[in-house]
Amino acid sequence: MKRNPYLLILLLFFGLQPLLAQKRTFQQGYIIELTGDTIQGLLKDRSPEPFVSLYNKVRFKKEGKGRTFRYSPDDILGYGLQGEHFISMPFKEESNFFKFRYYTNVSAPRTFLKVVRISKNLMYLEQFFVHDDNSYLDFIPFFYKPGSTTLVRVTQGILGFKKKALAAYFSDCPEIAEELYADLPTIQSVPELYEFYIVHCTQ
Repeated sequence: MKRNPYLLILLLFFGLQPLLAQKRTFQQGYIIELTGDTIQGLLKDRSPEPFVSLYNKVRFKKEGKGRTFRYSPDDILGYGLQGEHFISMPFKEESNFFKFRYYTNVSAPRTFLKVVRISKNLMYLEQFFVHDDNSYLDFIPFFYKPGSTTLVRVTQGILGFKKKALAAYFSDCPEIAEELYADLPTIQSVPELYEFYIVHCTQ
């Protein structure tokens, strides 16, 4: 009996659909367990575009195993995928008359924050969020001094740097305030401000 080649192609295509879908949503990555052990596998932390939503618990599959595990910020120390690295840390926002403060004391609920730059003196972190009106993925940049109980938000959207908050957070380094309030500041971006602190304030 002669087999229909088109039928074989269709069967192959539909048989591959679950694998293709998995490839689009799961990426090679890792988790860091509470013990400090790093486990490699497949991971996803958000739904596919165009309607993105961030998961409260990252999905993870160990290499060679099909079962999906879900990890909240309380369950692991961090994770990484696609060249991005996230840590779990206490994080709490408080507001009072339109003034916001950000805490990282042990009583605060834990959340995942992306690590952009890190040194023993300063961490550059990003908090991801999704806009309610268009499902667009965005982030808020923060600076954090390891060992401190507070973080500082670096920018206020299109309005630029939060100069007053940054000057107060880095009161030990007056060069920061001088640069931020200069008539012709040389710093235009968050990475540049981070590098300025490392060069001028940590020697």
